[in-house]
Amino acid sequence: MTKGFTLPVSNQTAIDTGKRHLASLDSLRGIAIILVSGQHFVYPRYYMPWGWIGVWLFFTLSGYLITESLLKMKVLSIGQYFGRFYAKRAFRILPAFVVFFTLSVALYFIFRSGPSLGQFWIYLVTFTFNYYPPTGSVWFSHLWSLSVEEQFYLIWPWLVFFLPTNWLKIIAPCWIVVAPVLRLILPWFFGNLPTQTWLVCQADALAIGGCIAVFRDHLPGPRQSKKLLWIMTAVVLVIGLINYFAGASAAGSYWQTLGLPHDGEFNYQYVWSFSIINIWSAILILRCLQGTALPFLNFAPLIFLGRISYGAYLAHLPILGVYNYYLRPINAFSLRGFFIFVLWLASVIIAAWLSFRFIELPFLRMKNRLGRKGVTGPTQLLPQREHAR
Repeated sequence: MTKGFTLPVSNQTAIDTGKRHLASLDSLRGIAIILVSGQHFVYPRYYMPWGWIGVWLFFTLSGYLITESLLKMKVLSIGQYFGRFYAKRAFRILPAFVVFFTLSVALYFIFRSGPSLGQFWIYLVTFTFNYYPPTGSVWFSHLWSLSVEEQFYLIWPWLVFFLPTNWLKIIAPCWIVVAPVLRLILPWFFGNLPTQTWLVCQADALAIGGCIAVFRDHLPGPRQSKKLLWIMTAVVLVIGLINYFAGASAAGSYWQTLGLPHDGEFNYQYVWSFSIINIWSAILILRCLQGTALPFLNFAPLIFLGRISYGAYLAHLPILGVYNYYLRPINAFSLRGFFIFVLWLASVIIAAWLSFRFIELPFLRMKNRLGRKGVTGPTQLLPQREHAR
């Protein structure tokens, strides 16, 4: 097992570079899928209206893991680099997507609910659904975030391969600044389009994750990262509480949660609140890499949920659509609603495990074999067990 890189700071510590499988990173995914599930159950009063944070945690993790993998593969020839990367992405993303997308289309036609599929199916199959106005379709609406990630995979590998690392150290931080500016100005020009889900407006989450890999020799040590985590956690909680109580007040001009516009009202939190969550997520990832993750991130059920999180992401809304159809109306804040939530979440976990065991895992093994061929020594690409990204 190769060593992680070390930090040139007084309280130096080894950091895992992604060559080992870190259970704590899986736990972060497990937390993210719980947040997203809580945020989607159930209109109009959700269990976790702030659960959208889980999506940005996913984005930041993706930015780190993909960038770290790409930096290792730069030793390959151009054909091997791009061929291996895109083959691995296809093995990881497409098998489960094809299965669940097919099932979602079948459910759409069985229940005949939602807008006409003919209007937006081309956006779904080309992973550009984040550019289509929200449909409100329970079968497909969550796939906008997968579209963002696929577009990131299309662009970022080329920059990493052809640009020197010093250039990446400029480009990645620049996007952390540019994306919030674009979130501010693009709605003025494209008010009727979903600009907040465009890649350029959410690139800061992916870029800040990428910065963890690019600046790996210049990151804060454990003591500094611990202080930063406490500070950012306090900031997130304080802003959330302010929003909650302001939203409950007579003024009603603030949202009850961070980030998204509510009833057409804008107070510009959609510009900077994502940035707050991205920084917080990056510090959580850094703590995991330093081996100083919070103890609960070693909780076995969270690790398990993180391992099957991709299937849970794909399955959770289509399964919820079936529950909504047969059990509506569902009041989330009732005993019946809570029982349905538990049953729904159990169904999602079972579907995700089946997906992981019988669809994703065979292709993950093929993907990992690609990473072991052709590179040896300290730059060897992948371990015997890689993160399921």
